[in-house]
Amino acid sequence: MELIYIDESGDTIPLINGGKKYLVLTGCIFGEEDIPVIDEQFRSIKRKYYKDENIEIKSNFLRYANPELTETSPLKLNSKEKYDELEKDLAEFLIKLPIKLVSIVIDKQEYWKKYPSQNPYMIAYIYLLERIQKILEKEKKLGICIIDPREGQVEKHFLGNELSKIHEKMRRTDGVIWKQCTRVIEKLLFSQSDSTNGIQIVDLYCYPVFHIFEYNKNKEEYWRFNELTFPKLDRSNEGKIIGYGLKFFPDNKKKDLKFFA
Repeated sequence: MELIYIDESGDTIPLINGGKKYLVLTGCIFGEEDIPVIDEQFRSIKRKYYKDENIEIKSNFLRYANPELTETSPLKLNSKEKYDELEKDLAEFLIKLPIKLVSIVIDKQEYWKKYPSQNPYMIAYIYLLERIQKILEKEKKLGICIIDPREGQVEKHFLGNELSKIHEKMRRTDGVIWKQCTRVIEKLLFSQSDSTNGIQIVDLYCYPVFHIFEYNKNKEEYWRFNELTFPKLDRSNEGKIIGYGLKFFPDNKKKDLKFFA
């Protein structure tokens, strides 16, 4: 059995209202037998720096934990030396994890030119579940999906009902744009990130994908993507990542991005 934790970076806010250019939805596939060890390793890092194994560690909190930055963070440290040590410990932890990643990147502006009334989160979830199904088929495993059902950077809103409907349709039948996902079992499970280590971990992998596209960088220009996320993305037997561990949609503006150069 595999457990698939899912989280997003970016938003679904129109660009004219201050939204980001991209929405990224990432799934992190854990073997159930690995969960107890991974959970304890993550909690031990939290105890080491915060004396609180239940504190929430997420990308935006972590970046602003740096005492040299003025932004507030619930993870703020008062020693730059300790902040660098925390970064190192978390990087080593993420590099060693026996997981696979799938990330879906939606170019919101181009998506809304084609589908102006649609929520890009939904198509991102469809593409994500399709690719998870293919991985589970290849490994002859079953999987359960766990997601934080709230979307948005400041004012979180609940997406659970819409996601549940899509999830169940994909499990039960073929659709116009998908094949039935028979390896995904059970209903979509909901858990908020502040109480779920798996969702916090996938967030640490997901933000670097968003950063690469939002700020138009190649993979070597952002170490968190190059060293932490990129090696974990699923790939074909020939090593191909695009279309496997990473899908970009719609792709008509791919040529303008450094990542695809």
